[in-house]
Amino acid sequence: MQNAAALAASSTLRAHFVDQLNGVLRRPGAYGDLDTAVWFLMDHLLVVEDDPGAWTAEQSRLTESGAWYADGIRGAFEKLLLLETGHDVHAASVYAEFAHRRGWLTLDRVLSKDEYDAVRGALSDWCAADRDLPDAVTAFGEPSVVFGGANPRTGKALAYTTTDPEDPMLVLHLWNDYGSGRTQPAVLAARIGGDLLPESFTFTPLGRLARMSGEESG
Repeated sequence: MQNAAALAASSTLRAHFVDQLNGVLRRPGAYGDLDTAVWFLMDHLLVVEDDPGAWTAEQSRLTESGAWYADGIRGAFEKLLLLETGHDVHAASVYAEFAHRRGWLTLDRVLSKDEYDAVRGALSDWCAADRDLPDAVTAFGEPSVVFGGANPRTGKALAYTTTDPEDPMLVLHLWNDYGSGRTQPAVLAARIGGDLLPESFTFTPLGRLARMSGEESG
């Protein structure tokens, strides 16, 4: 006998996939392979929204902007930040920019235009010294989104943005691991928007040191 159960409405499906996507982006380590999890959820959302070709176009844009390698966005961060681990939280921040433009990203804090402009204008000088997570929150307030779990021994990416998807996301990339001895994640770099070319990043002294050390060892 054919199952006669009613199907969920497209709006219900969209809300479910949006909720799942936000969970993956915020805690990528809890969902296995980030690229696969994000791709499936975005693919489902684009089918529901009847725009299945949008992700292919986004991949082309990411490739042109230095954000997509053969091993995906994580490969770009491996080369930029020269981290051995923890690429997923940084890659999630790039996926989140596409999600924000599509209206899928849930923001924990929405910056006003004046707040956004103040953060954007301060990033370069602020990164001239070494900073950590509490420094970032003191200077710029709570982020719009935190990518990475609550454990201070692991890396994070902090995003600041408005409701306007045309405003490039402001992202701080922070590093820590269990062997570092640090009690808080350290800021390696700040970036504006989804361009992952090296010149688009503002590195802290620690971030520049990590890059130089990685290039010498490589």
